[in-house]
Amino acid sequence: MKKTIFLLLLLCTALFSKADQLQALTQKQAETAVAYLKKEPIVILWCSCCDNQIPKKITVQEVYFKAYPDGKYYSVVVKGRDESGAEVEEYVDLAYVFVKKGKKAKSLGKVLKYECDPCTKSFDWAA
Repeated sequence: MKKTIFLLLLLCTALFSKADQLQALTQKQAETAVAYLKKEPIVILWCSCCDNQIPKKITVQEVYFKAYPDGKYYSVVVKGRDESGAEVEEYVDLAYVFVKKGKKAKSLGKVLKYECDPCTKSFDWAA
């Protein structure tokens, strides 16, 4: 019985572990991501493995990183406007930030060669 409960807990942990893969970053990772995103006029924010979430195309106005209270980890923040013109300011997970590479949208986490699972393959970048 104990083994069964342990396996169920382990399985639940594995299922939910994709939620925040690349949100808590080292300072170097955060600096690299911010430098990359500052060159991107538009990004798509989309957690395809999250329930009922649709892709949001954001026109980037500002990108920066912010330290966690413990000072050990950092988050990247994207500020801009969505397609309806509404202001957006989000702490992002790099696995679910998609950037334009050629004609495809690719996970920034993958582009920067960080270990992550964006829960979707690259997809066509719609204009």
